[in-house]
Amino acid sequence: MTLLLKSGTVLIHNDEDNVVPTRADVLLEGDRISKIEATISPPPSCEVIDCTNKIVSPGFVDTHHHGWQSPFKGLFGDMDLLPYSAITHAAGREFTPEDIPKNTAGQPSLALFRPAFDPSSRTPQFPLLRRANLRSKFSVETLPDWVIDTFEQLASSKSLSDPQTRVQLGFGWDFYFLPKEDIETVFRKVRSLGSKVITSHFIRHLLDGDGNSLVAKFEDYGLLLDDMVFSHAGGATAEDIKLIQEASCLISATPNTEEAMQVGPTVPFRKELPGINQICSLGVDCHSATTSSLLSEMRLVLQMARGRDSEQHIRLGRHPSGLSRKTLEVFNMGKIQGARALRMSQDIGSISVGKKGDLVIFDVLTPGMYRAAHRDPVLAIVLHSNIRDVDTVFGMGRLGSETESSFP
Repeated sequence: MTLLLKSGTVLIHNDEDNVVPTRADVLLEGDRISKIEATISPPPSCEVIDCTNKIVSPGFVDTHHHGWQSPFKGLFGDMDLLPYSAITHAAGREFTPEDIPKNTAGQPSLALFRPAFDPSSRTPQFPLLRRANLRSKFSVETLPDWVIDTFEQLASSKSLSDPQTRVQLGFGWDFYFLPKEDIETVFRKVRSLGSKVITSHFIRHLLDGDGNSLVAKFEDYGLLLDDMVFSHAGGATAEDIKLIQEASCLISATPNTEEAMQVGPTVPFRKELPGINQICSLGVDCHSATTSSLLSEMRLVLQMARGRDSEQHIRLGRHPSGLSRKTLEVFNMGKIQGARALRMSQDIGSISVGKKGDLVIFDVLTPGMYRAAHRDPVLAIVLHSNIRDVDTVFGMGRLGSETESSFP
């Protein structure tokens, strides 16, 4: 399939991660972007899509999402972490592989984190995830013997070795209490089998039961490599952040659930954590408790940071003078930095020739976007847009409407 997006405002990142809005045509051939030029003549058998008065944005990248929790919506809005955990772990045993497509609908790129309870339900989820047309990393968590056996089976499957696959294999790990030798054995095994990403919940004051930092423990074990994504990082210290930076790992911050379930404070923009913004991506986490919109995560973490600055102004008796927290920073956390966290920045997260055609097209003439989008497209997306402003979604160069059950 060949598609030509004509005359849109294309949000192109430069080498410093700044966005340069550019009026351009974008040619998609197969699943890749083949040209970005001021004017492109349509090749033969090409479908032309008029993007006049449209913003062509990179797709969103959600780096931590318990994507199977749709049936729980409405249960957890006024609940903290412990009862939430008890209910989801018990109820999760009742789901079957057939529930996956409807429970994950509407998310173009994400990292799925799924507890594994039943050996009969592990492998069937892969064809169902593929049918749902999610670009995803499926991270299995728990440690019965059959988990590694199933992991080996999945790692050798043809579906995962296909270069066009939307589903890649990852691993979820939360068993910090096991002996060092057991942890090392598991990590060596899953890495040798080709796990793309290992994700681990890191909430220092809740999960580091022995009083030692999880990050420091992994570093001491020699396991802290660039394939790790630490979810949340509530209570992280400057030393934790330094170790994560040195290992080229990233954090998935999920501001809504971190604040709602009291497992924060959410870490982006924390002055006591030098360099934190450059290693943060964003995730929805539990759409059973809050919204499933990554835009909501962007807005919340940005405005919370500005609110903390305001509190400091009040304490010091000063008038506000300028904003040091910018919309571009959270835009990048939900785009290119998310792609880096999932080790996919060569394919997604920004718009450039050779990358996959994962794009979101926003209409700039809607009541919400009008004027704002003409002045600052990034600001308009972060602060003014909602789902009704989305004109078209492309995944791997294909129109969202042409995928099977991608969007509700």
